[in-house]
Amino acid sequence: MGDIKQQIIEELRETVELEVDENDVEVPDAEHGDFAYPVMKAAGKKGKNPRDLAERLKEQIELDFVEKIEVAGPGYLNFFLNRESHASKVLNSSIKDGVERKDEKVIVEHTSPNPNKPLHMGTMRAAVLGDTIARLGDYSGYEIEVQNFMNDLGRQIAKITYGYENLMERISDDDKDKKDDFWIGLLYSETGNFIDQNPDEEEEVDRIIQKMEEAGNKYADLKDSLVEKSLKGQLQTAYRTNIFYDFLIFERNIVEYGLLEEAMDKIKELDSVYTVEEGEDEGCLVMDISDYEEEIGELQKPYKILKRSDGTAVYTGKDIALTMWKFGLLDSQFKCEQFEEQPNGNPVWKTGGDQIKDFGDADQVINVIASRQSYPMKVIKYGLKALGFEEESENFHHAGFKYVYLPGKVAYSGREGNWVGKHGDAVLNRCQELALDEIQDRYEFTEQKEKEISKKVAVAAVRYFILKFSNQKEIEFSFEKALDWEGDSGPYLLYSNARAHGIIDESREKPVFNTYTEDVEYELIRKISEFEEVVESSFESQEPVELTHYLKNLAETFNTFYHRCPVNSAETTELKQSRLKVTESFTEVMEQGLKLLGIETLKEM
Repeated sequence: MGDIKQQIIEELRETVELEVDENDVEVPDAEHGDFAYPVMKAAGKKGKNPRDLAERLKEQIELDFVEKIEVAGPGYLNFFLNRESHASKVLNSSIKDGVERKDEKVIVEHTSPNPNKPLHMGTMRAAVLGDTIARLGDYSGYEIEVQNFMNDLGRQIAKITYGYENLMERISDDDKDKKDDFWIGLLYSETGNFIDQNPDEEEEVDRIIQKMEEAGNKYADLKDSLVEKSLKGQLQTAYRTNIFYDFLIFERNIVEYGLLEEAMDKIKELDSVYTVEEGEDEGCLVMDISDYEEEIGELQKPYKILKRSDGTAVYTGKDIALTMWKFGLLDSQFKCEQFEEQPNGNPVWKTGGDQIKDFGDADQVINVIASRQSYPMKVIKYGLKALGFEEESENFHHAGFKYVYLPGKVAYSGREGNWVGKHGDAVLNRCQELALDEIQDRYEFTEQKEKEISKKVAVAAVRYFILKFSNQKEIEFSFEKALDWEGDSGPYLLYSNARAHGIIDESREKPVFNTYTEDVEYELIRKISEFEEVVESSFESQEPVELTHYLKNLAETFNTFYHRCPVNSAETTELKQSRLKVTESFTEVMEQGLKLLGIETLKEM
């Protein structure tokens, strides 16, 4: 449908002799046509009466696939396609695994948790959102590289190192037998509480931070071991949610492999970078961002510190260096090694090793990180611009998102430990239990089949629930809504697809489209034709909610079709075959859409 819309736009541009934007051409309700163009804006620019201009355009426009054009209201041009011809074209076009490949690489960084506790539902939102954006980008033709950044040098990591040395007796044997990320999360909470009550111990934490940064000592080695244990547990949660990665980046390696030093050497000669000569920041290397205060927000100082006076880097300096590497602006490279093989059969690599791989050097970078981090993300974006990297600044994107709350709008806190029982694994487990109860009430399957279906339903419930909200909408997670088999949910989409497969499996006819008799049949065909345009728009906006809404509407339209238009008991063989083809095309689009949402499909439920 996107090609037809583009042809209409081009014809309008020539006929109106004005620029016609893609958003100017609308898709109205089917009774008003297949496309509509409001002439009022063009009429205003030309000083014409909208209705008169619409009547003139109607006579001038010639498109062989348009059956008729009607003028409606104050000046709408409604385009009616040759619907049987259009329907045949839509249904006989196979749904591909993606559009034509582009010679463009996109890095999507997501999840990026502190490796000191399990993934809670807030971090799960980052992971699910980032994974879905990556899938949408791949379908849209881009080469996609998925990265996961580990902050392995901060105070939070020093605290679990301190806790392991001093407070492990506070962790029960039962908890120690659970996943490593789980007991490390408990240890982090215990350590925070202990240090609150014994503030003098902060000095020991400071000493551990220093030792961690020096490397080559027992604290650095212990820290690396704990971080890896926690990371492996977090990855297991991601894998069970169909989330996978290409490259894990550890903060310590930005300095170790010379990326920071090269980045600072490259930019310190620029006019926008200088050393402060007096005041509290004397001796600090800074970047002037005062020209971008309107875009970034109110600045306490006209600059951002890149390096302290003692030569140590702050987060901004490391962020700028890492982003320069992502765009291929540095010669320095991470040495890396394979971390593990993922359940999808692909290896995930990590920094730290002796191999050089073809990571980085992207055309676009998308950082999927909470909206509360918008300030540092703007500093990166406009920092790049201040440094003269205007194209890279334009192609750096922050896909921000709001909080996921516990019931009662309570925020997750690793320090308080209120995530216990409500973290990613616990939510998935509970969804699986509820799905299993529903399956056992509805159907008779073998125990193995029940387990297989309940696992897929649980993942569908969690992923869809997270993705059905726009990025800037806060979420309060609800098991009841996530597992509503009749409503706006992952299980509802799975059930609709399984229902369609039931029709196909029962039929002995060959699916061949010839005709339709009911408006809902054409409405379903029209919905099917919108798929690729919705996918590309979802990627460009970094808002997968566009796709979830589309799939929900598609499923609702199919279920209306199911109730109004018998397939296997249709009046004629021709109509049976046509409706069977519509049903088959529905499953192709729904399954491809669910795949993009990271949801595995089921042919029976």
